[in-house]
Amino acid sequence: MGVPDRVRVMLLIKGLGLGGAERLLERAIPYLDRRQYDYRVGYLLPWKDALVAPFEAAGIPVHCLDVRRVWDLGVLSRLVALLRREQIDLIHAHLPVTGVLARLVKERAGVRHLVYTEHSLPSRHRLVTRMLNRTTYRMNDAVIAVSDAVAGQVQRHVRNGKPFLFTIPNAVDVEMFDQLPVDRDAVVREFGFEPGTRIVIHVGNLRPVKGHRYLLAAARRVVDREPSARFLMVGVGPLADALAGEARRLGLNGHVKFTGFRSDATTLIGAADLFVLSSLHEGIPVSLLEAMALARPAVLTRVGGIPEVVVPDETALLVEPRDVDGLAGGMLSLLRDPQRRARMGEAARRHVRQRYNMAQMVAAVERVYEHVGALP
Repeated sequence: MGVPDRVRVMLLIKGLGLGGAERLLERAIPYLDRRQYDYRVGYLLPWKDALVAPFEAAGIPVHCLDVRRVWDLGVLSRLVALLRREQIDLIHAHLPVTGVLARLVKERAGVRHLVYTEHSLPSRHRLVTRMLNRTTYRMNDAVIAVSDAVAGQVQRHVRNGKPFLFTIPNAVDVEMFDQLPVDRDAVVREFGFEPGTRIVIHVGNLRPVKGHRYLLAAARRVVDREPSARFLMVGVGPLADALAGEARRLGLNGHVKFTGFRSDATTLIGAADLFVLSSLHEGIPVSLLEAMALARPAVLTRVGGIPEVVVPDETALLVEPRDVDGLAGGMLSLLRDPQRRARMGEAARRHVRQRYNMAQMVAAVERVYEHVGALP
């Protein structure tokens, strides 16, 4: 049982796998104000449980709602029972499915406040989600948008100041990254690279929105001009087999490694010469913030919240989405200029430390709780 005078907060999310939103919650643990707030975590999908242990180790109870099929309407009654049993004062929901569920059960469960974080552009949600948002969005007391681009789309749901809208960018634990051990030689040995190899890394789920096929086409052009370049594609997803086949078709065997899931993805980023994202849509990618905290220069597509995070030509190079020539040219220009890579990486580290610090993000989120009246 928690201390009675603390506000009981349920962090509600679809899964506790290793996606960007989930890792944000886990990395926020050390900075939560647990004198004021008594946190719990609820998640839907039992097989996405990689991050359960860190919450439990920190003394934060975790509850699985055991959703095993798409249309499990019983989750509504299970969620109501959980919220009542835990006497929750405030739900903070993340991602569209849990956002809709939270709105549908809030009053029935006797929850006083509902805060929702929008992690991506609402226009990219599935049709059913967009329809449900249209009818339920104003049931949120407050919405946190992770970028100005996201906030611009959320604004269409705001009427007469309801719900309150705040822009709070994603962040990273910069102190943790300052202490992260990176052994480039070990990474080179693991993947069988030659000592002089230039490593380019992409971290993200293997889904169409990440634009991997454009990155593979660009990789072919980079390798033609810089044969020492090697690409690490870190992540899992439905396109794994198709992308591996595309890499073979392009003759990139030995030049591109699909690593699958890696719990040490940040170590791989730190060992790389260059970070790249070829996304077609984004909010603010956590992997980009991690790369910046690790002083990695980057080539990125100009989509979503990415242009808000970087200083073009100072902390990263920006190219248009689907621009294979632009991706290849940006990567080649940095791979051929180690001094520029070093300058850009250090500028990125300074920038993320100043503006995207996890302690600042958590404090801003908890100020939203206070704004909606969660504190007496």
